[in-house]
Amino acid sequence: MESSQLDSQTSIAQGEDPPIADPTINPAPTSLGELGNDNINTHYVQPEVKGIQHLSRKSRKATKSTLQPFEGWEQPPAENRGPYHEYVHELVQAGWDNLKTLDDYMSKDIEDQDLVISVLDITDDHQQKQWPDIHDYTLLKKFIDEQSRTGVKVRLYIAEQRGPLSAGVMEAFGSSLDLDPRFFQWSIKGNKHVLEPSERHRAPYTNIGFGVPKLSTPLRTDAERFKVTVYVKPDDVGDGWTGVFLFSSHSKMALSSRNLISPPNFNSPRPAPTPLSPKSFREIYLETFAYLDLAHATVSPFYAISYLLRLNCLCWDKVITNIRDEDRRINGVSDTTVGHVEEIQRSLSVVQRGGSLGWAGGDSKLTEETRKALEEDFKHLVEQTDLLWVTRDKMATTRRQKSETRWTTLTNTFTYVFAPVTIISGVYGMNVSQISGSNTNPDIWQFFVAIAILNVLIVLFLAVSNWLHIISKHGRKAGAKEVFGFALGRVGK
Repeated sequence: MESSQLDSQTSIAQGEDPPIADPTINPAPTSLGELGNDNINTHYVQPEVKGIQHLSRKSRKATKSTLQPFEGWEQPPAENRGPYHEYVHELVQAGWDNLKTLDDYMSKDIEDQDLVISVLDITDDHQQKQWPDIHDYTLLKKFIDEQSRTGVKVRLYIAEQRGPLSAGVMEAFGSSLDLDPRFFQWSIKGNKHVLEPSERHRAPYTNIGFGVPKLSTPLRTDAERFKVTVYVKPDDVGDGWTGVFLFSSHSKMALSSRNLISPPNFNSPRPAPTPLSPKSFREIYLETFAYLDLAHATVSPFYAISYLLRLNCLCWDKVITNIRDEDRRINGVSDTTVGHVEEIQRSLSVVQRGGSLGWAGGDSKLTEETRKALEEDFKHLVEQTDLLWVTRDKMATTRRQKSETRWTTLTNTFTYVFAPVTIISGVYGMNVSQISGSNTNPDIWQFFVAIAILNVLIVLFLAVSNWLHIISKHGRKAGAKEVFGFALGRVGK
């Protein structure tokens, strides 16, 4: 027994392959379908060990903590991918690398966080009907597939979720409504080399960046930023359309939707009082459909989202106003985040395009009037924001100049105090005959003559250097006033 064991160890030490493990003891996975939950490889593949490493304790005690991934285990198998995810995966394999992020994202099992999906119908007789809210992507899939569009001109899906959008919601919307996958890529990562400008301006979807005062922090100038991605898909039959709205925030704000419309006249009937309570932006937007001409909303998607853009302008105006008020309160430049101007300008661009150049109904009179009014509001907001930032830059420059002036004054004060002391101590520290009393030391006048001669030589050296520099660079001879002015530090005076 000992001899056979020694022969086995000797053969391993010489580099021969170890015996093949019995597959019935530790079977290797035969397909990607043997992955466990959360895409974790729960199978242990016995690593091939050669040489003296076979004798180590680490190689003999292989446990689950040393699981070895096998090729392709990171991606869920085809049978575990939904139809829409499989479609995205095939596009990536076919060469659309810009969708790789979406493919990887849909491979993760991201939990729904406060998912709320409101469904609003505008019927053929221009009435609105709101369905009960949906809180699960499986129910969303069932609703889209089973609920008929008979008698419905426009159907809007308004989804709101705290945190990233789950893959299940993408699967339900994408497979049932046949949506462009770049829409979801854009909603989770922004426009990072997903669409070229010409494509982005004509795509059936657009993006609106929001900024609202952040009430969870003590600073009044802090702003929470989120985005709303809108997809408008014309119906295959008829002139209706389907809209998908993705709100990337579940934050609530004590804001009435009536701030977006003009109040009634003095002689008009007064509306009933409504208590002001915190509402999400999805809820505020749903309330604005009571102010729309629903007949025109079925024709023009831009008109249907016009109050969403008004809400966007109002929120940004509150952010800019808070920054301006805080600057005035402290009589200086308050701490705040950056990037506000860029987001407002992007919203202005969305308004100028009428949402998207690919949307229908942009040439109607009411849509054009609405677009011009929104464009005027956003241009004014951009001007006010630019003016605020110019004012803040001037205030920061003034504060910096005052700080530099204080430091200069402080430095000059120290100079005025210590310069005479330094000169006096330097003079009285000389070994001159007038101070030491010894005739062997030089007289004090010789020191001052040497200083004067040295200063003259330095001025002459600088003047000659400047004269030669002007000749070599400009090809002309400079006058004495110019070269000596440079040497004495009078350039530009």
